[in-house]
Amino acid sequence: MIARVGKECCGCGACANICPKHCIRMTENDEGFLYPQIQEENCVNCGACEKVCPILQEASAKDSRRQAWAVVNQDQDVLINSSSGGLFSALADETIARGGCVFGAAFTSDFSRVHHIMAENLEDLCALRGSKYMQSDLENCYPAVREQLNLNRWVLFTGTPCQIAGLKAFLGRDHERLICADVICHGTPSSLLWRSNLKHIQKKLGGRAIAVNFRDKTDGWKKYGVKITAENRRIYRCAMREDPYLRMFLKNVCLRESCYHCQAKENGFSSDITMGDLWGVEQILPEINSSLGVSFALVHTEKGRLLFEQVSRSMSVFIIDYERALQHNTALINSVRRPDERDHFFSDLDKLSWNKLERRYAKDRIGTVVRRMISTSPISNLKRAIIR
Repeated sequence: MIARVGKECCGCGACANICPKHCIRMTENDEGFLYPQIQEENCVNCGACEKVCPILQEASAKDSRRQAWAVVNQDQDVLINSSSGGLFSALADETIARGGCVFGAAFTSDFSRVHHIMAENLEDLCALRGSKYMQSDLENCYPAVREQLNLNRWVLFTGTPCQIAGLKAFLGRDHERLICADVICHGTPSSLLWRSNLKHIQKKLGGRAIAVNFRDKTDGWKKYGVKITAENRRIYRCAMREDPYLRMFLKNVCLRESCYHCQAKENGFSSDITMGDLWGVEQILPEINSSLGVSFALVHTEKGRLLFEQVSRSMSVFIIDYERALQHNTALINSVRRPDERDHFFSDLDKLSWNKLERRYAKDRIGTVVRRMISTSPISNLKRAIIR
């Protein structure tokens, strides 16, 4: 029974979608993460859920050879509204131009959750563009992908590595017209935490959110911030290193348990293409150090290569050294460390006010604050003296 997976479950939902009796539902637990809940009275112990679970599958041998690229979309509007260099938009545009469809993560209408939807035109793609820092609920997405493939349509499916692994396990075989593009994943923060944060910000703004952007580039790609616009047109904007929600996320205190030992990363790439930010571009390829973002692309398969070559005609594309890029993008293959604070975080989320939670988990320690203040001082001798 799939319940034995326990905390190692990545929440991909493959078990719920494969169950012939529809007796498995993905249900949010008290930490705000989706886990399979089994209706025991309807279960016939067919074993389909265990066979499809990517966590229970043995790792297969992976080809370690791969080509790495730096990518910048030449469309400035796309670049501004993308998380990094606009690679996803190029892949999605080409898929739709072929008469295909695209599956990706989008906010719900009230911005309280993220779920996967299907886009069939360029207008629908706007909802899929940009990072969403919480796990997307795949709902009935896997059967919808299979249906489109059975219609002989091109399908681009984007998601985290564990979601790609779940889809591949659900389908049971590769499809010539299916292109899977995963994102370099730091980990999945709690949807419960996000809702608490959103409620706090909406109260401060005095209105309901009508737009959320986790990667606003007003101050540039490297200094991106969170931007939330309320219905009264008041705006919350906070730099990435200062926004409480993102600080908790980057400090790893609010992640799903499976993210601290991500099996999808341990098993290697299931995707055709991997997308992410090319952090360290100023050292890797300083001539394209774009202030609006540079994408890091890895191509793993032949069909991924053919699609990438097609879209590269509308982008600035540069070959880069994989090992050097990996030094600045370790989340590609490494899970994050589980901090000790994770043991108490969610009990505190349940009982503390947002302000107290922020002070406890999102503020710098005194020494860090002092060093940050010193680093901005023009009096270098005083800086060195105080640091000593």
